[in-house]
Amino acid sequence: MNQVSVTTAPLNRLVQGMYYDIKSTIDIMKRIWAESAVDGFEFQKLAEWESDGPPRDDNKEFTRRDAWRAAPKYTVKELSKLLKQSNVPILSVHANRDVGICLCSDDLREIARGKDMIHESLALAQNVGAGVAVFHLWDTWKAEFSPAFLRNLMSDIVSRYPNVVAAVENVPTHLVGRTPFDLVKEFEYVTLDTRWAAMYDELDKFESIKDRIINVHLRGHLENKWWAIDNAPFTFDEALAKIQDGWRYRGLLTLEPERGPSDVTWEGLLVALKNLRNCKH
Repeated sequence: MNQVSVTTAPLNRLVQGMYYDIKSTIDIMKRIWAESAVDGFEFQKLAEWESDGPPRDDNKEFTRRDAWRAAPKYTVKELSKLLKQSNVPILSVHANRDVGICLCSDDLREIARGKDMIHESLALAQNVGAGVAVFHLWDTWKAEFSPAFLRNLMSDIVSRYPNVVAAVENVPTHLVGRTPFDLVKEFEYVTLDTRWAAMYDELDKFESIKDRIINVHLRGHLENKWWAIDNAPFTFDEALAKIQDGWRYRGLLTLEPERGPSDVTWEGLLVALKNLRNCKH
């Protein structure tokens, strides 16, 4: 049976809290854990908590820079302490999403910062007992970068954290002639995100590397106490059945709520999470 997890950042909307408010995040995790709705959580290490500068994917439509100014700053040591004190299981850590932007930069200082981000996320995972760390390893908008450089760099760093598996996510790419699947298949371990697989219609391709998939991000929004995915060539149920029954995947399933759960009830969320955990749908 698969372990079922839920990602943390969107959960704060349940209490109308800011996504970067870690105290609200921990309170919500405790409430969900107390209901035995999941086996654990995927903790997102947010760029808003970094002291060295604002998120690098900031844009005019949504100013994360303002959120960065308002958010408290946390070191890996401080985050580790807070999560350990929460007594909820962290099954995976999602690295700062800026890591790929930094690593694909032409600025050597940014590349060095990207390397530090990898170390920090792996260290955080190791500190809190999470067996998986998830990485967006390339700049999704760059048309030119070296996958070999990323692969060699990752291989060198992860060898220093033997208790954590580094899983590269199939995020979008503008690299000429390559798709997300083309890129992730070159890495040792993979996080399969169903939204990105739907965007490129690549879900079936992942069967060929199913033994290297460590984590599956199940994207969906809540409909009548169950999950649905829009704008995809498959339904949520079809993707889940393919992965669990067709591929016999027994690794981590991490639910990533889309649209945010602010418009649903606690009861509906808990039932939907429990149904996923028990595969009753």
